[in-house]
Amino acid sequence: MFLGNREREMGTGAPGAVAGYDFSDRTAQISYCLPGSGQPETVSLVAGEEQFLIPALLARCAERDLWLFGKEAQESVEKGEAAAVTDLLERAVRRETVFLDGQPFDPVALLSLFLKRTLSLLNPILPLGRIRAFVFTVEEVTGPVIEALTQSISLLGLKGAKLYVIGRAESFFYYNISQPAELWVHDVLLCDFSGPCLKTFLFTLNRRTTPVAAFVEEASFPHVRRPEDAGSGEEDGRRRERLEKLDRYFADAVGQLVKDRTVSTVYLIGEGFQGEWYQESLKLLCQGRRVFLGNNLYSKGACYAAKERLSGSRLSADYAFLGRDMIRANVGMHVLRRGQDAYLALLDAGTNWYEAKKECEFLLEEENSFSLRITPLNGKEVREVLVSLNGLAKRPPRMTRIRMRVDMTDVSTVRINMEDLGFGEFYPATHQFWEETFSLA
Repeated sequence: MFLGNREREMGTGAPGAVAGYDFSDRTAQISYCLPGSGQPETVSLVAGEEQFLIPALLARCAERDLWLFGKEAQESVEKGEAAAVTDLLERAVRRETVFLDGQPFDPVALLSLFLKRTLSLLNPILPLGRIRAFVFTVEEVTGPVIEALTQSISLLGLKGAKLYVIGRAESFFYYNISQPAELWVHDVLLCDFSGPCLKTFLFTLNRRTTPVAAFVEEASFPHVRRPEDAGSGEEDGRRRERLEKLDRYFADAVGQLVKDRTVSTVYLIGEGFQGEWYQESLKLLCQGRRVFLGNNLYSKGACYAAKERLSGSRLSADYAFLGRDMIRANVGMHVLRRGQDAYLALLDAGTNWYEAKKECEFLLEEENSFSLRITPLNGKEVREVLVSLNGLAKRPPRMTRIRMRVDMTDVSTVRINMEDLGFGEFYPATHQFWEETFSLA
């Protein structure tokens, strides 16, 4: 087939101010990076303090028809002055109508309201109109999550800002490669105690590939549960015994992870690491390793990801993240370009499935079909997928221009949309439309 004159990638960008937004059903957090600045900063709820976590809830005071968010909403609910709306992202994903005092509220609009109120914290530092890219990082990236966030952001009326959604593992990857190289010369372990139980992310590199392949192994430890404040009836001895047991569980968990590995750095994040209950575990972790405690790694990692998506760097070109949301095969087609055989890449392995998009135009060599080449990275054989345009009017070879859009519906399913553009006055466009899907597996 012959490649048309118009071929474009969808989603290009340029350098500018960026924001990273870590969002779960428990908390939200915002970091930002100004043009020319190498290091992201995180928005604090109190100036001069490191109060980065924003409770992820809204509250409505029906008597005053007033909406509150974050800590103010939390305090108002605790006093019985307002009705709370929690699980904002999950409700928007499920399209679950929220009822307060008998009144229905659209969950996407409520999520948008929360985003608007939290992002207003940025205004004194970085007006939203100056932000070129938002990267949201969430616990699990799915099509409905992307749709809910995209729709909610669109209600804010932002112009010129690109929206991306990544998982926390990918955020951890970008944070790592943006740190001094000595911190990640070997494996890096992240222990996350922001939820009810311990989660870990182990960053590893395969330096034998070009670019260097980076992986983040995720694990959960349901029996290592986040320590809660002691109830009024709990004796000091029993509480101490409970925390000592938790310390042993934590030490056993990280001991399994670092066994037979060389780990350069350990990050401890989440409210579960408040206090000094993990002293024995800390002794283990500090043996030949650097250990950092904090809670804004994900939002900063999202900032670094936003910078890379806008301008890129040699570092991100040298290291490729292959996470569970990444395409594991190249998709392309053979074309004639200026009379020469050429390969047109459509989807690249190592790209997030939900960001993988391509649009191009080409002339059909055959009457009503063409083929796509699938090249897996897992060693399986290269294969061809034949695409037939049933019902297309018969025309001579190279007399039918097709516009094709390619994207993914999930990590292993390719979707292609095709439109007949005809060939000028000789064969007018019918704008007939076809859609097909096929698996990369």
